[in-house]
Formats: sequence, C-alpha cells, structure tokens
Amino acid sequence: MAQEILDLDKLIPEQRIIRLAGKEIDVSKIPSRVTLEIAEKSDVLKSGSNESFPLLLDMIVKICKPSQPDINSDWLIDHTSLDQLLSMIEFILKPIQDRAKGNGKNEESPSQ
Repeated sequence: MAQEILDLDKLIPEQRIIRLAGKEIDVSKIPSRVTLEIAEKSDVLKSGSNESFPLLLDMIVKICKPSQPDINSDWLIDHTSLDQLLSMIEFILKPIQDRAKGNGKNEESPSQ
C-alpha cells in the first residue's frame, strides 16, 4: 500500500533578518497564531484608532520573540526612531500583505 507523506519540516521560509541595536532579529517565520490574530483584528489595525498601534506593536513583538526572547514593546520603542519602527513593521508584514494580495510568492518554499 502506497504511503503519502506531507513533510512540513521541508518548508523553509526565505531568511529575513532585521539588524537593530546590535541584535539580529530573524523574522523569517511568522507564527500562524500571529497571522490569524492579524486577520481577526484587521479592522482595528486598519482603523487608525488609538488602539491600533499598540495592537500592531504587540504583534510585531510576538514575531520577534522566537529569535530574540528579550525584546518587548518598550525595547523596540527605546531602540528605534519612528522611521525605523515604521520600516521594521513594513518589512515584517510584507510577506503577509503579499500573500493577502495574492501577488507575492509563497511565503515558504520547499528546500532542495
């Protein structure tokens, strides 16, 4: 009997690194929990309301944590200018936005 196996361990995302304040933050893999939370709260995030920025910052921290567990919202705010922070957010969320638009390549590609 033939066996079919989907080996998800072979799906390796393209490496995406942010250098900030002497740290290298690997944001290659966005946890599914965060992606789902972004989708669930997209209306709030798009609203520009007072709660949208803290919510977005919290999600960015969750994406950075696996690579740099000591990073938190205060650390990010203390170690970035506004332009750096906005560029960081844009860089981190690009794969999600590309996938949502349907015009980006697959976030993860099989390794050879």
